Amino acid sequence: MMGDNIVPLKYNVMHASYGFLDDFSYWEEIMQMKENDNYGSYYNAYCSSIDYVFKGENKTEFIKEICPKSFSCFYDMLISKKNTNYREAGCRYFPYWLYYILKKHNCSNDTVQIYKTLMNTYLRYLPSASTFCTEYANKLTNEQLEDLISIYNTYKCIKKTETNYIPQNNNEYCITLKKIIDKYQESIIEEDHDMAQSRKSSIEGNIIQEIACSCRSNIINTIATTIILTSLILFFLLLVFKYTSYGPLLRHGIKSIRKKLYNIFNTRNIPKRTEVPINILNSGIYDMMYNQF
Repeated sequence: MMGDNIVPLKYNVMHASYGFLDDFSYWEEIMQMKENDNYGSYYNAYCSSIDYVFKGENKTEFIKEICPKSFSCFYDMLISKKNTNYREAGCRYFPYWLYYILKKHNCSNDTVQIYKTLMNTYLRYLPSASTFCTEYANKLTNEQLEDLISIYNTYKCIKKTETNYIPQNNNEYCITLKKIIDKYQESIIEEDHDMAQSRKSSIEGNIIQEIACSCRSNIINTIATTIILTSLILFFLLLVFKYTSYGPLLRHGIKSIRKKLYNIFNTRNIPKRTEVPINILNSGIYDMMYNQF
């Protein structure tokens, strides 16, 4: 039983097959304009020959309304001045429209079969017509039609468009769909926020770690550079001291510096003259003068 609910879809296969949904609105307007058309008896003979495919109780409505309106739609698709994209969209929109018409007569399960019969009959009695929809109609399956109905109903809910061929409970369908979308959208936003925070923390941690590693690396490089430069300077001085004519001069200079340092050091260590208190000195002089007398 075909339903209006969303069915599981093979998105990787079907994604490229539904780019024509934007053009469905054009054919919706076409079919709405045909509501008041009067086809007379022009198609009666053709439609009567295939009324057996219609399992509804009112075959007259099929002969007078459904079948003539279908042939008129095929004619519009055939002579459409629009580009081929509109024609292809029409071939695919028609079974969607037909499904809801037949659903009113409790025979929507026969939509694919009736679509094929209508198309083949139209092309058989009108040999000048192109086989523009034959390939699609003959390959269409009930499962594909279910997918098409679900996708387009969802599409219209999102686009907020309504037609006369949508069931009365479509509003409830759209409200339910919106609640589902909002629920999972909030969940996705929260997951994205948590992921962003985690990624931010990870990036900050990596930056801190890189800075720490860089600092340690710089310290090690500085120490190593200092040691190498010091070693090179000492090695250079050793070569000059031992193997060049400047060696004696350097030795003489070093000895002179050492001698000056030695003299300075000894001078600082000589004991200072002890200062005799003036009262003791005066007492000594007095004693010497007293003894003389």
